Amino acid sequence: MWKGYVHNNNGENMIGKIALSACLALALAGSAQAGIIGAGGFTAPTVIDFEDAEVGPIGNRYAALGASFVNFDMNVYATSPAPESKVALKFFDNAPETDAEIRFSSVMTRLGADASTNPEDDTTLLAYLGNTLVGSAFFDTGGDGVDGSFIGIEFLSGFDRVVFRTGTVVNGALAIDNLRFENVVPTNPVPEPGSLALMGTAMLGLALARRRRSL
Repeated sequence: MWKGYVHNNNGENMIGKIALSACLALALAGSAQAGIIGAGGFTAPTVIDFEDAEVGPIGNRYAALGASFVNFDMNVYATSPAPESKVALKFFDNAPETDAEIRFSSVMTRLGADASTNPEDDTTLLAYLGNTLVGSAFFDTGGDGVDGSFIGIEFLSGFDRVVFRTGTVVNGALAIDNLRFENVVPTNPVPEPGSLALMGTAMLGLALARRRRSL
């Protein structure tokens, strides 16, 4: 009788521990929600269209708006069906693998831009908070200077630096325009599929624990 009680209690404790672990994992997953977002996924972002940029490195020209640029130069290019306009261009003929960066003076959760690359040279965005990589996103970009693609990311854990990395099948060139960024955390973020699975595990564990207590 005693042994049976101990066995049931241990099982209940184990289920409780599993449920607790799942709940903790769910909380962590929720805080690190991330995803690719479209042009309509922004609330009231800061927008930089580069029309007042001058020839040469963009650097700290937009520091007053909270953004500085590394390895981006001003150029005239097409990144959408609209006519050519001034853009931020990453292009190193002798070093196509060179990354570009945008650094922010405060934490952001969303970033997006119109982008144009050679069709063979896709784009990856890597978001960092300090020196910690919080997430990345891959985009099948194209445009070839005629039109382009939209690249947008959202990492609710926040980031203060984004690295722009392009493939080097052709030359690794990347032009961006209408850069937008903001720090907005939705009040009721939609859980990721993995988070929903964790929630189900947690609820099942708690239900089994209650059932065992009632027996």
